[in-house]
Amino acid sequence: MKRRNFILLTGVGISAIAIPTWYYKYRGLKYDQLLTEPELLSHIWDGTTISEIGDIYRKQFSDENSESELMKHLSKYKSIETTNITKMLRQQIIDDYNLGNTVMVDGWILSRTEARQCALFSLTQTN
Repeated sequence: MKRRNFILLTGVGISAIAIPTWYYKYRGLKYDQLLTEPELLSHIWDGTTISEIGDIYRKQFSDENSESELMKHLSKYKSIETTNITKMLRQQIIDDYNLGNTVMVDGWILSRTEARQCALFSLTQTN
């Protein structure tokens, strides 16, 4: 094989692997904005506080430090109609508290769903 062909085929091969990898890792996720807004907490906290709580949660649980990872946990709500997402999230929050699926973040005891919503909110805000 000639050097020119080798270099050309190597470049094409690397591109064939790198482009799809980049696409799946860095593409923008699409989801309903209701997933980023913890409804009940927004009555007592402003956006800055929700974002701060989300930042703290992401530091405490570093395995949930990306939009894609948080969406994996909230994804069961992704395809539900907008009117039902709120009902489903409320029920999941109640279930979290009943099952003891809670976390302490900055002195607050939150359901895991609420904390994940705060974390997702903090990732979507521009500083």
